[in-house]
Amino acid sequence: MTPTSLASTTTISTDNAIKNKVLIVGATGFLGSKILQQLKQNTQVSVRAMSRRGAPSSATHNIEWVRGDLMDPKSLDHALQGVDVVVSSANGYMKETIEADFAGNKNLIEAAARAGVKRFVFLSIVACDKAPAVPHFHAKKVAEDLIKATGMPYVLIRAPAFLDQSKDYVADGVKAGRFVAVGDKTTAWSYILSDDLAQYLAQAASYPSDEINYQTIDVGWRDGAKSQEQMVELISQFTRKKLSFWTIPWFIFKVLVKPVQLFSDLAYDLIQMFLFFKTGHFVANTQLQEKFFGTAPSAKEAVRKWALLNHIDLK
Repeated sequence: MTPTSLASTTTISTDNAIKNKVLIVGATGFLGSKILQQLKQNTQVSVRAMSRRGAPSSATHNIEWVRGDLMDPKSLDHALQGVDVVVSSANGYMKETIEADFAGNKNLIEAAARAGVKRFVFLSIVACDKAPAVPHFHAKKVAEDLIKATGMPYVLIRAPAFLDQSKDYVADGVKAGRFVAVGDKTTAWSYILSDDLAQYLAQAASYPSDEINYQTIDVGWRDGAKSQEQMVELISQFTRKKLSFWTIPWFIFKVLVKPVQLFSDLAYDLIQMFLFFKTGHFVANTQLQEKFFGTAPSAKEAVRKWALLNHIDLK
């Protein structure tokens, strides 16, 4: 079945009386909770949030919570009953093992296909198809291929590096007057803020036209990838901090990558990711982002927003 043959049946409703039900997978995670906050504000959809533990103590009455585990296909079938759109930002490699990503994504994709969802919005990674040596990048590419093979309508949102994390090491370093660079000062790669990424995923879920279906959309900043030297210059423009620049050279990563694999899958994955950054391929093309989600932020706009969110003193 081709995308064009499905297009006429996958339009997302804009009728207030018929709200599409959106299932957020990974709704209690760092990014998933932000997607949830975005979609809660959208009166055009009803929201169902999935968690392995069910509703958290902070749950509000206007969100339907359901228990579901990516490693339990029966729980996924239950969670997907009556769902029109799936948004998945779940990942296991940072918390469990990379196998949880491969198997969990497969289970979710197959369950969504069985449920006949109208749109599957999947958080992927910029240039994941060019990085088979990076396990969690490769897991995203495998999932993308599985989604496409089902024939169900999809939107793949490919994100670059997060400027912020749940534990924001960059912000902590800036507050202490330092910036720790990976590899060198000059290699450029793309960044994004998690708040902005959550907004794009929510927009993809509720986009009113099927024009967005079957699209793979890079997201990032409109003025392109930035080197770490450029990032320090941008941060220094807004802050009162004169930053010292600490660099962990590439050869350290090259020396460590094989020994590290013996005792830490996560450390191995991260080192392989940094070595992939060195290739210069980790660069987002924001053309489709601007078509579907509006003008992308500039690096300067994003860095200023990040500084404010992290309570970093501004000039």
